[in-house]
Amino acid sequence: MRALGVATLVLAAAATARAGTPEQPQAGSEPAPRDAGAGTAAEHRGLSLLLNAGAYCGFGGGLAFGTRDVGVRGSAGWTPAIVVLEGSSSDLKLYSALLVGPDLYARVFRPQPTADIGGLVGYRYSSVLGHGLAVGGYAQFALSRAVDVNLSAGFLIFPEGEDRLKREENLSSSTRFSFPGPNVNLAVSAGLAFFP
Repeated sequence: MRALGVATLVLAAAATARAGTPEQPQAGSEPAPRDAGAGTAAEHRGLSLLLNAGAYCGFGGGLAFGTRDVGVRGSAGWTPAIVVLEGSSSDLKLYSALLVGPDLYARVFRPQPTADIGGLVGYRYSSVLGHGLAVGGYAQFALSRAVDVNLSAGFLIFPEGEDRLKREENLSSSTRFSFPGPNVNLAVSAGLAFFP
């Protein structure tokens, strides 16, 4: 597994180095046109409309404001809360929840002119699990001048999640959950950002 990670890192570094090397025009030929992707990435700033699918941001939408370097985004949507109840037999339960929360994002590095990878930290409110914290990362890639694709992943931490779930769903106070339970969730979302 470690060898696969190292191989991926080497390939990514080689592709980035190759992409950053401009081709030299041959004598007597016209210079190649500038990369349209570099201009595309630089223009994405200000307000964007978000469409999300996944447990990190919810299945819904939101707004983002900022530059490619740093900004704030807020989202709201439906999300499943999936937990395993312990007992004589494990029982998988799905609870429906509204998830709302803002994130602060900051780019850590740019592997290509139209790609950003960075960190996220934010607040989450779940109608089933209560107040929480989101910590994770994102990758954003420009598809065109008006649309980016966005992938987010991280941990959603709800300190009172277990107690709140028992209260909201009328579960017995002796109910036990398998690890990690309602207090900590690993979540992923994919989405689109539209720039007006």
